[in-house]
Amino acid sequence: MLYKVGSRGALRSLLSSSRAHRSRITTAATRTQSRAIRLTVSRSIRQRSFCSSPASFKGITPGSSDPAPPNPEPNYIGVKQVTEASYISEPEYRDRSEEYINALMAEIERTQEEQGSEVEAEYSAGVLNVVVPGIGTYVLNKQPPNKQIWLSSPISGPKRFDWVVQGDEMTEKEGTRDYVGGQWIYLRDGTNLTDILNAELNLELRAKIHE
Repeated sequence: MLYKVGSRGALRSLLSSSRAHRSRITTAATRTQSRAIRLTVSRSIRQRSFCSSPASFKGITPGSSDPAPPNPEPNYIGVKQVTEASYISEPEYRDRSEEYINALMAEIERTQEEQGSEVEAEYSAGVLNVVVPGIGTYVLNKQPPNKQIWLSSPISGPKRFDWVVQGDEMTEKEGTRDYVGGQWIYLRDGTNLTDILNAELNLELRAKIHE
């Protein structure tokens, strides 16, 4: 664009007008650039909101960050937690352990006669083998040196049971039954030999085997 300049005043007026024009152009460009930046930021936020990482479900799978503890101990109803075995003499141990094995064999025979159970039991030299079709062989072994009864179960594994009498050095859990007349107890987790055999062999052994 060509301008004719007739005087200094006209020149100053022209320069002032030119500066104002450039200022308006710069301001407009700045506003346009600001709008473009806001639009870019808005699009970026929307994209991130639709591309969020999947939620983490802790403990649902074995490979998660908070898996369930492996091999949890069984929780049998009617069990007290104990810390020490009760005193039992050698003659009394022989009587009590033999009494228990005989009661178990009698219950297995009852299920054979009344329910047609195919479970077979064989007792010799302090060792009772109980064969359960489709499951495996249970072995109950009397241990006079330790005054214990050992159990090998194809379901719950090996356990060693001590003689515990009601009220002898025990830490009780609320709402559980008493060790009436003495029971064979696994001291590590408080499980009762009778409860395990009843649950796994589908028996109905009495709680008061030892009156």
